Amino acid sequence: MHKLFLGFCILLLDQASKFWIIKNVSQQDQIDVSFFLKIVHFQNTGAAFSFLHNASGWQNIFFIVLSILILIYLIYLYQGNQKNIYGWLSLILIMSGAIGNLVDRVLIGHVTDFIYLHVNNYYWPAFNIADSAISIGAIIYFIGLLKKEIK
Repeated sequence: MHKLFLGFCILLLDQASKFWIIKNVSQQDQIDVSFFLKIVHFQNTGAAFSFLHNASGWQNIFFIVLSILILIYLIYLYQGNQKNIYGWLSLILIMSGAIGNLVDRVLIGHVTDFIYLHVNNYYWPAFNIADSAISIGAIIYFIGLLKKEIK
């Protein structure tokens, strides 16, 4: 049960941070946190790295359906990997991140991104806590595959 609680906490942190951004940061604002980090408010109608963000609107339904199908497969993988840390941790992170972005797409029609990393004038695409959970989960999953810990 503590495994699912971790996923719930990540989902809660993701949704709370996006809610705060929506209520407190306008889309024109950029808050300088450090020499490499800004807080922004971007509405991403696409997927990773704003893929398909310029499409005419069909992409939201496509990404909702795709997310649900992927979540079903991840639940299947989770059931077979609950006993090793690489399996359950990676899949909980990925699922909680996917659910976080899915909630955005269903409720507001886009994903709110707000973490903006840069080195001088070279910017990484903006992302959020859900994206971070998915990325970290994918890295852990890959390490588990390399160590032959994941089924």
